[in-house]
Amino acid sequence: MNQPFPPVALAFAIATAFAHANDVPLLDEVVVSGSREATLLKETAAAIGKVDAKTIADTKPTSISQVLDAVPGVLMPDLGNEQHSMAIRQPISTRPLYQYLEDGIPIRPVGVFNHNATYEINLDGEDSIEVMRGPASSLYGSNAVGGAVNFISRAPSSSFGGDIALRGSNQGYSRVDAEVTGGNDVLASRLSGYRSWQKGGWQDYSDADKTSLTLRSDLTLSDTAYLKTLFSYNKLDTEMPGSLNPSDYNSRPGYSYQSFTYRDVEAMRAYAQLIGNWNEGGETTTSVYWRHNNTDQLPSYLIFNTGPASASGRTTENFFSSVGVDARHRQDWGPLRLIGGATLEESPNDQGEWNLNVQRDPASGRYLSYQQTTRRRDYHVDLTNAALYGEAQWAISAAWRATAGLRWDRVGYDYNNNLQPSATTGAASQQQTYEHSSPKLGLTWQASDAISAYTSYSQGFTPPEVGQLFSSLAVPDLKPATYNNVEVGLRAQLSYRTALELAVYQLDGDDEIVNYSSQPGKSEPRNAGSTRHRGVELGLNGALFEAWQWRLSGSYAQHEYRDYQATPTLNYAGKTMAQAPNWFGNAALAWLPVEKARIALEVQYVGPYWMNDANTVRYDGHTLLNLRANWGFARGWEAWASVINLTDRHYAESASSTYSGVGVYSPNAQDTYTPGAPRTALVGVRYAFGGEVAK
Repeated sequence: MNQPFPPVALAFAIATAFAHANDVPLLDEVVVSGSREATLLKETAAAIGKVDAKTIADTKPTSISQVLDAVPGVLMPDLGNEQHSMAIRQPISTRPLYQYLEDGIPIRPVGVFNHNATYEINLDGEDSIEVMRGPASSLYGSNAVGGAVNFISRAPSSSFGGDIALRGSNQGYSRVDAEVTGGNDVLASRLSGYRSWQKGGWQDYSDADKTSLTLRSDLTLSDTAYLKTLFSYNKLDTEMPGSLNPSDYNSRPGYSYQSFTYRDVEAMRAYAQLIGNWNEGGETTTSVYWRHNNTDQLPSYLIFNTGPASASGRTTENFFSSVGVDARHRQDWGPLRLIGGATLEESPNDQGEWNLNVQRDPASGRYLSYQQTTRRRDYHVDLTNAALYGEAQWAISAAWRATAGLRWDRVGYDYNNNLQPSATTGAASQQQTYEHSSPKLGLTWQASDAISAYTSYSQGFTPPEVGQLFSSLAVPDLKPATYNNVEVGLRAQLSYRTALELAVYQLDGDDEIVNYSSQPGKSEPRNAGSTRHRGVELGLNGALFEAWQWRLSGSYAQHEYRDYQATPTLNYAGKTMAQAPNWFGNAALAWLPVEKARIALEVQYVGPYWMNDANTVRYDGHTLLNLRANWGFARGWEAWASVINLTDRHYAESASSTYSGVGVYSPNAQDTYTPGAPRTALVGVRYAFGGEVAK
């Protein structure tokens, strides 16, 4: 039986009874992710949540999940050291169902999705984050099924300024942030970055360090054109403690079986974007971009027990260097706006693996050492993506606006196996091509100055990934997954000066690609016949009197298999998908006692969910409390403190089971939990100088 959502119910009751403050200008919010052009939110026929610069500054996050979890319909489990999974209109998973972008340009190429993509982002260099929920393939191509997360970089200032900040926690986290900006009315630049360390924390074998830098420059070429350039560098070296069986999760959640697993990532991106108003009512944007990524891993999830004192394992190497161009033109003719563009991208990709023999201590379960043995994978893939897209927006009247869009994508894999093809070394060299056209339709209605409603239809698609296609000798007959989304939404400035966002959706997936797990760490990709995802997403924010602010975001959803014959004897049709909580949400109440001071209590709720597709093993969910305080005082100084998991709750960021529902159930062999962090206190101080002291 589903449990109620106490934080949402309580916050809603308080809000509707006592809200008294300034109006929140929700309907005047400007977003760019809905059409790739700056558009008023009230004219956008899509569910878009925005994390603005003030929210980022108030939260002072050490993980991007700490701000994205506040967006309605978003649940981003924190897997430690900026690693994560995601759930937006989908169960919690690491599957390629999302697009992560910076200034509208995907962080990674199609075919080599990384569920940890946001560790390739420097949040210090971003001004805001926009989350477009539901399929966005008509705008951004494949994988934008559950949604698209677009990081908007922070523009430089023409006046000189900057800041430096220090922070540290009782769990071994420390960090230095620095930024400088300046220039003139023609050319201005901003350099921002941070260096962080995780040493000796609550969890065994979980040390890490990260370096992030972003340089953005804006050059005004003339009255009608300017050039924006951005370079981003992110390097993460982290140990990988992995997950635990139920016995260890309950008795020693900080324990790790690992002693040598690691993930080393170096990611660089650069783009040059020329924006020109060459004709009346028109704007042309041409972006040339480059990506360079090298990821070496000995991951914890690729170590498998083979006996009491032995195990097998694998190292993985993944390298790609992309080049691409995206060109589009927007033209306004009275009530009609047309947007058209094309994308061409090439991404040579090299991947490899080595087999390992691993020594294991039977008493503790810890993996002690390893020896590299044979080459398992060595292949090169030329990834290509060509796309044409267009959108028409028609202001039918002052109140009504219609939108229609279409994108055609061609995704190509030219795969070359450098080893003799076999069941372990992969498929024979070959080419695979996938084409898809993704439509969208939308209608918005400005019912009054305070109420805006919309309805929309959109389609998304996900082609098989490189690893899904070529990892075995026999190439699986995988079809691209397609998703059809229908939704209605409402945005309103309510009485008592409260802002509301509401979206109701149904997302139907056909040939959805799922991982069927026969045992922990071992799975294979399969097309589930069809799935259905239905839900309601709610966002409310406002104020209680002059000095109190509040917000809440909540989601109720059902995710089920309509057709999924996992094996000849296992049929999961009608079952709820694994790791799919019906309820989750986030609420906060902030007190502003004096100017530049803020104290906020936050509630994060994740409801119970099935850990396996057979719906026989259950995680009970959790409720966490977080406390944050900020104090800005004279001469550019600011101090802050936070306590995450204030009540020191024992919980799991992720819980799963490979038990099929048939045969003997062995929890310690089939269930895994990724433990959440215990109570963590953090303090920080920042000094800002020059013309920019606010952030």
